[in-house]
Amino acid sequence: MSQAARRLAAVIFTFLACASASAAVVATNTDYAVIDGREETRALNASARGRITDVNITVEFSKCDDPPIGTDGDACVGRGFPFENEFALVLIGPDGKSVTLVEPFVSYGVGTRGGAGRVSVTFDDEAPQAAGPRVEEGRFRPAEPLALFDGMDLFGSWTLYLRDYARSDPLEFFSASLDIAYEPAPVPEPATLALLGLGLGLMGVRAARRR
Repeated sequence: MSQAARRLAAVIFTFLACASASAAVVATNTDYAVIDGREETRALNASARGRITDVNITVEFSKCDDPPIGTDGDACVGRGFPFENEFALVLIGPDGKSVTLVEPFVSYGVGTRGGAGRVSVTFDDEAPQAAGPRVEEGRFRPAEPLALFDGMDLFGSWTLYLRDYARSDPLEFFSASLDIAYEPAPVPEPATLALLGLGLGLMGVRAARRR
């Protein structure tokens, strides 16, 4: 095989490998909210297409005794015991399939005096332990496995559902980040296909001339 043919074969191999390789996409939402005795949702829009192999989501929130800590807050202002068990987090896929991240009155219990303040919690099926019994920062397994999303197309609008079940001790939402590992849809661009076809054609012409 000539040097030019070897180079073209390497390009083709790299192209085909990239078409089947895993990739990651992150969708975020930073619309702050104080959720007290009610529910809200936050959209996380994924623009890529491909088959999901793994889903993680990081949610930054607080569950403090009154009053709210505010957009720039970090530590709880109220010094009482926050009821960390009275809220729920649910991730809903573009196809309507849902996974409970925090199960109300089950995942967490009543918090310690002063509360945990603003925390960033990553829900990951591979984490060493499940979330609870206290709100704390770190990586934890969700109440239901995120693997329920595996195999579906990631494209579309995902929804983070947040609900606080009783007034006072509000749930404060700061941000969410959706991290998806996926196998990209094998749809090469026409220009790339044309270049590959041209290269293969030139290889055939050269081979014919040598014969």
